[in-house]
Amino acid sequence: MFNRILILVLSLFCFAFFTTITLKAQNITDVSKSSKVVLDNDKVHVVDFVSNPGDKNAMHSHPDYLIYVIEGGTTKATTKDGKSEILVFKKGQTLWRNATTHITENVGKTKIHLLLVELKSPK
Repeated sequence: MFNRILILVLSLFCFAFFTTITLKAQNITDVSKSSKVVLDNDKVHVVDFVSNPGDKNAMHSHPDYLIYVIEGGTTKATTKDGKSEILVFKKGQTLWRNATTHITENVGKTKIHLLLVELKSPK
């Protein structure tokens, strides 16, 4: 009886552990075919991000970050808990965003081009 309980507990632990690792959200450059890292040092991670109408990016995470809008447009962001918001970016706009994990989709009719400046935690 003890062996069965031990095996059950260990199985549940392994399932929870590997599920957490598998479901961890990725970086935007891992899920977007049209983004590239332009600077990465111990202070910031800077990404040049382009999204065409209809493009959808898988679940990914950002630490606290700044957005500079090169070309504006409309995107829909959906968080892990299913809450969605529509973001309208205007050319030349600068925005601050708190850390988030979300799916993004270009729901507008124009290409969106952003510079994302993600802050890294001090070491």
